[in-house]
Amino acid sequence: MFNVLLDRLPDKWRGYRIEAEFRTGIQIMQCLSDEEFPKEERLLHVLTLLFPCGMPETEEALEGLKWFLSEFSHDNHSEKSETDNVKVYDFDIDQWRIYSAFLNQYGIDLNTAKMHWFTFMGLLSNLEECAFTRVVDIRIRKPDKRAGTKEKRELEKIKEVYRIGDKDAHLTPEQKRAEQRQLEIFNNFMNAGKKQ
Repeated sequence: MFNVLLDRLPDKWRGYRIEAEFRTGIQIMQCLSDEEFPKEERLLHVLTLLFPCGMPETEEALEGLKWFLSEFSHDNHSEKSETDNVKVYDFDIDQWRIYSAFLNQYGIDLNTAKMHWFTFMGLLSNLEECAFTRVVDIRIRKPDKRAGTKEKRELEKIKEVYRIGDKDAHLTPEQKRAEQRQLEIFNNFMNAGKKQ
């Protein structure tokens, strides 16, 4: 187990050089979540990012990837999001919230900083209250069991504003059809204007 207070930040895994810069970690996370490409293709790309000078056998390389993505975290704070199946942050959607939080709280300009992935994630997971942490809180918040229907609806509305991923996933089939009809009406209106 790695301890930032005792151990040097690693630049190798089992003798293989790793690209441990925080931007590489972000690219790896983005690539893994990009479902536009097949899983095997994403994994191969991710492994070449992590092991730029040659990698171990596939199974061992995947073990190294798992280590790289989790070794910095020993406090189990991620359990909440795993059980709820809620993605709590996204490096594209939340880029300015993360950038401003690091600048304000740590004086670190993430556009120019050089930082290890473990350092970045340790600092990210320990941010004090800011726009980023408030949005994450909204994404994981569950309605109070004593909350009324109106309060639950209000919470769902604000969660929808900050939801990551398919914003239509929670809609009923009737709501999806209604949205589709509205889109068709809009497209017909726009196309009618082009014909004139």
